Amino acid sequence: MKTNQIVIVAVVIITGVFFGILSMFRLPQSMMEWIISDAILGIILFLSYLMITLIRGSSMKELYPSKKTTV
Repeated sequence: MKTNQIVIVAVVIITGVFFGILSMFRLPQSMMEWIISDAILGIILFLSYLMITLIRGSSMKELYPSKKTTV
């Protein structure tokens, strides 16, 4: 699988788990609670994106392999 596919699958799973946990306790009732929960979810997704790309490597390496030139 490509890195972007892994990131998309991870985002869907993490989002589902996050909202599942929210619904187990109680869903946010006010607008401020929704903003805070969305900010927390955004931070979690960003950190997971960084972790996946660090583990799998940058996708730019696959697109532009380094060419060694000898003189």
